[in-house]
Amino acid sequence: MIEKTTRMSLAQIRKLKGLSNAKKFEETSDEDIARQIASDPDLYELTDEELAEFELTRKRP
Repeated sequence: MIEKTTRMSLAQIRKLKGLSNAKKFEETSDEDIARQIASDPDLYELTDEELAEFELTRKRP
């Protein structure tokens, strides 16, 4: 497989459009997330015990 590398300046990178939709992300409710989890057989909601095992690497503002 041949990969092509494209060099870009920081200014060019900043002009790129992101792949995420911040507005949609901010408007998604906990109920929406629970519905998405329930409808996808490959996903499951983590228990409080499982969540307690994670460590935050960055503090929220």
